[in-house]
Amino acid sequence: MADITAKIAWIAEVDFTGSPRDHISPGLRSFPYRQRCIYYRSHPDRIVILRVMHMAQDVKPRDFE
Repeated sequence: MADITAKIAWIAEVDFTGSPRDHISPGLRSFPYRQRCIYYRSHPDRIVILRVMHMAQDVKPRDFE
């Protein structure tokens, strides 16, 4: 868990843009890390982590309502 937390801190620190996932939810971005995917939204003053999901999970728009 500490490694995922460190990766999230890195995303926020470098303002990493990630991969757009607008087809799932507008403004959603993702970053794959090990066997997980970090889903977040980037704002001018912050990064909001929405979910961390296993890559084998079927991601649906309702997961981000």
